[in-house]
Amino acid sequence: MKLVKKLALLSLLFLGACGSSGVEVGDVPKPGDYPQTISSGGFERKYILHVPEGYDASKALPLVFILHGGGGTAESMIRPTGMNERADQRHFFVVYLQGLTGSDGKPSWNTGINPQFDIDVDDVGFVRDLVKQLAGQLKVDSKRIYAAGFSAGGGMSHRLAAELPDLLASVAVVEGSIGTSLDQGATILTIPEPKGPISMAIIHGLLDPVALYNGGQGGKYYYTSVAEAVGLWTAVDGCTDTPADQASADGNFVTKDYAACTSGYEVELFTVINGKHEWPTLEGPAGFSATDAILDFFFRHSLSTAE
Repeated sequence: MKLVKKLALLSLLFLGACGSSGVEVGDVPKPGDYPQTISSGGFERKYILHVPEGYDASKALPLVFILHGGGGTAESMIRPTGMNERADQRHFFVVYLQGLTGSDGKPSWNTGINPQFDIDVDDVGFVRDLVKQLAGQLKVDSKRIYAAGFSAGGGMSHRLAAELPDLLASVAVVEGSIGTSLDQGATILTIPEPKGPISMAIIHGLLDPVALYNGGQGGKYYYTSVAEAVGLWTAVDGCTDTPADQASADGNFVTKDYAACTSGYEVELFTVINGKHEWPTLEGPAGFSATDAILDFFFRHSLSTAE
């Protein structure tokens, strides 16, 4: 009987850790990481929620979704991105999403451009359902919800941008693509047609051997080029400018910022000179912080500024 009471108490403590948007300050979740689940599309989906230092539910905070690459995990994105530390400094929630296992035995996403993995699940619905759940647990700023993904997670982020411009204020893609081919480019599979404009940050290494910067057969698969992704989103966002390349002072990256777009939308390309197929960091060979670039881009945009 004592064991049952203890288990019940632990359950209540865990539920209390999730918090809600309308609870008293003393009941809000403490800072830290919370592995959680949600039922979505007939599957139990997993994710890790990071609550930042200083959160007391007195102010709505932005929410950033992070999507791992093929074969990765939600947990595997915490350290390389350094997103938790930035969340504590800049005051936002981070949610690391977990993909489902495909036919190759590795976790990934239903990007719409990787049918070979046979992942028949609604990952777009997963994100929409999760926003609703989190809004009931935390004080989330509904105008400042963002998503960023790496590799296959980047492809999924392109799809989220295409299908959820009503929900997401902006999206960032690191070493991802809008299209792939299983027959060396003869037939291209692309993400769904975007439903509306959305601000996009695209970060890609010039030396990526997997998703080639200029497109083509990289490793196992053929990928469309970075220029094609930029072309898609600048067209969707109604961008009319042709910005010049702006090299960083250290020469590690080049930016091209399309800012003359419809109603405050923006597309920014970061070309990482020594970047390979990885999340770029200041400490790594790229000498460039994808995380800081993404957050600076995200926080320039909200749904209210692009309506």
